[in-house]
Parts: sequence; C-alpha cells; structure tokens
Amino acid sequence: MMLSRRQSESMGDGGAPGSVAASRRRTRARASAAGRRAPVVAAFLLAAGLTLLAASCAGPEAETGPVDRKVLVLGIDGLEWDIMGPMMETGRLPNFSRLVAEGAWGELRSLEYLESPMIWTSISTGKLPAKHGIMGFTAKGGGRGGVVITADAREARTVWDILGEKGRTVGVTNWLVTWPAEPVNGYLVSDYIKFDWRGVGRKQEDTTYPPDLAEELEDLVVRTEDVPDERAGEFVVGGLPVADEFENRVRTLKSCIAVDETARRIAFHMAETRPTDFTAVYMSGVDYVCHHFWVDAFPGTGDPVSDRESELFGEVIERYYQEADSVLGEFLELADENTTVIVTSDHGHSGPKLRGDKYAIGIAMHDPTGFIALWGKDIAGGRELSEPSVLDITPTLLALYGLPVAGDMDGRVLDEAISDEFLARHAVSSVDTYEPDTSGMEEDESESPVESPVDDEIKERLRSLGYIE
Repeated sequence: MMLSRRQSESMGDGGAPGSVAASRRRTRARASAAGRRAPVVAAFLLAAGLTLLAASCAGPEAETGPVDRKVLVLGIDGLEWDIMGPMMETGRLPNFSRLVAEGAWGELRSLEYLESPMIWTSISTGKLPAKHGIMGFTAKGGGRGGVVITADAREARTVWDILGEKGRTVGVTNWLVTWPAEPVNGYLVSDYIKFDWRGVGRKQEDTTYPPDLAEELEDLVVRTEDVPDERAGEFVVGGLPVADEFENRVRTLKSCIAVDETARRIAFHMAETRPTDFTAVYMSGVDYVCHHFWVDAFPGTGDPVSDRESELFGEVIERYYQEADSVLGEFLELADENTTVIVTSDHGHSGPKLRGDKYAIGIAMHDPTGFIALWGKDIAGGRELSEPSVLDITPTLLALYGLPVAGDMDGRVLDEAISDEFLARHAVSSVDTYEPDTSGMEEDESESPVESPVDDEIKERLRSLGYIE
C-alpha cells in the first residue's frame, strides 16, 4: 500500500512527538472506512453498469442550458481528517458522517503555499494565485505587518460574479478577502463585518452590499466580550476556570466562538429574509482553535503547556469539531430536495513544526490535505473522490448549474461526484474565459489593497495566530 505524505513523514522523522499517533489515527480510519466501503463500492459498480446500459438503450436526449437548483457552499477553515475520521467512527460527528455516507467526499489537495486568503480565493475562482492576484495575508507597506490584502487586489472573477451575471441570485457571508464589498446579484456580507468598527469611531464602511444591509445586521455581530462564560465553558473540561492565570486563554477561546457565531447568525438571518440560488458561508473557528489549543490536545508537539492547561483545554479542538458538526446540521435542515450542499476546507492541520531548537507556528501548522464533501441533489452517493483539489470547486459548481467551465480555470469538474444521470443529460461544456477583455485599457490602480480603519485589529488577530510578526 502506498503511504500518504503524512504517513511517510511520520515514519521517517525519528519519532517526532505526536506524528506517529496521527499516522495511526489515519491508518485506523482508512482501514475501517475501506472495510465499510468495499461492499458499497461493489454494489455501486454493478448499479453504475446497469444504469449506463439502460441509458445506452433508452438513449436520453441531452439537455442544454442552465439548471434550476440551489447550492450551499459551507467553508470551514482547517478541517483535518486525522481528527474527523476517528470522531466519525465513534459517532461524535453525525452530520459529517451523513455527508460521507450519502454523498461524495475526499481528502482535499490544497495549494503549495498554505495561506488561507490565497486558498479561499482559489476556491472561489478556480484559479491559481498567479491568476487571481491574492498572494497572502499582507502586502508591503502600511506600517508594521504590512497592508492587509483586500478584494481590490483580486484580478479574477469569483463564481458568485459569474452566477450573478447568468441570472442566479447569490448570497455570500464572511468569505475571506471580500472587503470592500462589491455589487452582486443578491447580497454580500464581507469578512470585515465582524471587526469592531466602534473602536475606530466610525460606522462600518463597505462591509456589505447593499450598503444599508450593515445596519440591519449590526445587532447580529457577536464580540468577544459578548460570549457568556457558560457558553465558553462548554468547550472546557469541568467548565470555565476562574483562575486569573487562564484569563488570556479564556478570552482567546471566546474570540474563536464569537467570529463563528457572528457568521452563523448572519447566514441564517439572510437565509430566512433573502433566500438565494447560491449561498456561500465561511467559518474560521476550527482553524483558530487548532492554532491556539493544539499543544493542549497533543502534549509534546510544541512549546510546552502546564499539565493544568492541558487538563482544562485538551478537549477544546474535538468539542469545537462537534460544534461545527452541529452548525452543519442546522444548514442541512435548510436544504430541500432541490439543494446541493458542498462542505470544504482549505487545508488541514498537523501542529507546530520543530525547526532547529524552536517550534514554528502559524502557517507552519497547516497541512496541504483538507476535506471536501458534496451531498444532495444530483450528487452520487457513496463515492470517494480521486484527489480533489481546491481548484476544482468552482468548475464543479458551474457544471452543476449547467454552465460552461472556463478554459483559463486551473481546476477540473469533479464529475465522479455528480450522478451519472445528470451528466448524461447535461454534458460539461466550456468557454474560453469569463474575464472581461481589458486589452487596450489603462491599468486600474485600484487593484492594489487599500487600508481600512480596522487594519490594526486584523493584524493583531493575525499575529495571535502566528501568521505575521
């Protein structure tokens, strides 16, 4: 059996703390999953053969033109299969388990450079960073930490731009690199909605489209100080500690909860008041807790924490995965028979990296293998995808809507995730590009990132995660 990249590293690293355990978790999960899948795969192959035979005899007439459907894309930053697999096996992630059992899923290949802004923009454009222009968290200039990268720097159209142009209504909540908010055929709530504009003495600027939506959503934004002790205590063994020595760690946990609760509240409010054909929601909490509480969960894999800290916070990550599963369940309740659901991460996690005599954190903790699952209308059940990539999501979305895939996109259609019946009736077509023709036009200087009044808060968050200095 060929070993995965992470298994090979864990066997060849001289027994680095935690790596062997991760390899064993992955091996057990895959072995168990393979055992469960074997009869399913055999039955599927037989059924697929019969379906294709029937199709060839009946000769269905291929359809052309757009497809009537709704799609929900739930982006959960940093989902890690080595954590998910064992939890699914023990029944602690019932909604993720449902997606895997009833839909198509796979371990997702990320980009070479594992910076979330560039990856989430590749997910939403189907293009590599060299084409879409988002190259990291910050750019040169703007004082300490640089200028935070914004949507002004994006040089490729997003899938919601394309869908909107084709007559679909779209709704986007909290997606990375969406400030300043751009006009769409629906609504866009940018990733800056969650920051504290009160601290800069100004009203929110360009955080939503339409602009007046920001005022409607103001009461749905959850600040760190708004998170009750009882709520934070749900993630801590034995409840929230009262000792002052853990004050900063408790505040960190509350900040993780606050950003996801803001996205959840806004997403469900918009689903109720402004339902759309396409909805995209981004949640960052899983990634945040992995960065802040990894060593508590896996002692010895990074700079040491006290035994008491590990006792208190050692289950934060798994309990937060259960929280993400619960939120997924709420979204699935919104899905009707005409809805396709895609859940995706951008990368996985593998803990701090020992470099010399120091542990590197931040992006060094990211792993190039994430998670993706497709479920619902026209999705084939019980299929494990063959090396899906973050670049494949936009092409697949376009195909599901019956729209051509652009030749200048760098991903492919995940046709193995789509039912044979749908593909037989809606052959995947292509177009050269969806980008506007800019030949002969002067370069638009507005494509550079712009500074915002909340840049200091953003950079402080990035520093706390180890992303910038």
